[in-house]
Amino acid sequence: MHGSNPTDGPSSPPGPMGMHGVGVRTDPTRRNDPASGFDSGPLRPTDPSVRTDPAAMPVVPAVTPSPAPAPGYDAPARSHPDTVGEPAPRYEFLEHIGSGGMADVYRARDNELGRHVAVKLFRETDETVADQQRREREIKLLSGLTHVGLVPVHDAGRLIHAGIERRYLVMELVDGLSLAHRIAEGPVKPRQVADIGAQVADVLSYVHGRGVVHRDVKPENILVSEVPTFGYTLMTRLADFGVAQFVDGTRLTGHGTIMGTAAYISPEQARGEEVTAATDIYSLGLVLLEALKGEREYTGTPIEAALARLHRPPAIPDDLSPEWRSILGAMTADDPAVRPNAHDVASTMRDLIRLMILQTQVRKGRVPVWAKATGDAVAGADRRRRIAGIAGIVIGVIGVGIAIVVGIAASTGLIG
Repeated sequence: MHGSNPTDGPSSPPGPMGMHGVGVRTDPTRRNDPASGFDSGPLRPTDPSVRTDPAAMPVVPAVTPSPAPAPGYDAPARSHPDTVGEPAPRYEFLEHIGSGGMADVYRARDNELGRHVAVKLFRETDETVADQQRREREIKLLSGLTHVGLVPVHDAGRLIHAGIERRYLVMELVDGLSLAHRIAEGPVKPRQVADIGAQVADVLSYVHGRGVVHRDVKPENILVSEVPTFGYTLMTRLADFGVAQFVDGTRLTGHGTIMGTAAYISPEQARGEEVTAATDIYSLGLVLLEALKGEREYTGTPIEAALARLHRPPAIPDDLSPEWRSILGAMTADDPAVRPNAHDVASTMRDLIRLMILQTQVRKGRVPVWAKATGDAVAGADRRRRIAGIAGIVIGVIGVGIAIVVGIAASTGLIG
């Protein structure tokens, strides 16, 4: 109820004080019965409790009636049984949009803020203690991470769904499909693959810098929207940190337990060895290779897929450019120490993007302004020569590629 201050005008006629009644100022010559809410008649002068000073009399606060709905107002639907409190549910579930090993994800409407969100409901019926720890860790982990390439957390708590109390996590609803949906339609364009790779690598660089390893980088966990952003043709988000672990933290799985999706785990994961940030780089390399080829590299049963990488390296097609073959070979090296870190992968992907843009412009008879300073273009690539071993070749190959393209443009008169 919203009260209002009384005025000093004439007293209102006596009347009942209900939920939406009108407050009155007490008449000093009459008794007011607070139990019944009615004026019970004149006061007797002999009553010792009578106060004759009007200024000393208590004031009954007024109650403002609830305003009538404005014409055309459409109140949010409240018929769904799922609730986060009474009297009405905050989150109205609209449709089921996905499932994982530990939870189901729904599109829902936040009736409090009037927006659509993604609600992740954890399945707790068959949870072990380790499952509960992983669930709570994901919630706390995501709430402490802030990056444009992550799906932000809005809320968390418990609610009743289908008559069962469940733990929930509310996140931004990403308007787009997973990379898995795109790959199902065939190979993805190299420029788009580089855009996706650069953004995911940026996110991994951020989380790795905070001591977190994702451990389950796969197409289903990469969300892609048709929204050009920050110079990229697509907006990409990395989701689902359900099996993430802290690099220096306590293991929530027994030694030798494989966590992740079999088709994308690293050789060290398959062997049950210690997981590091290099694990995510290997998985991302397989994802990018799959996107370029349009088919998964390691197939079969989970056990077959997991063991296959221990017997053969990924088959990188010869028809891919030297730049792509170099970076993918570095990312999927068997030895974790040889793989580039996430920051260098992101830088290399951006160099690839520049090279592809330049190649396209030269074919069209145009050269971007930034490429006309040939020395600066090559030097910019050289300054990022930070990847050890095989990865060191990658930047060199890209730098040479830029120099060759610019040289061709100069010889044809495109660069004066």
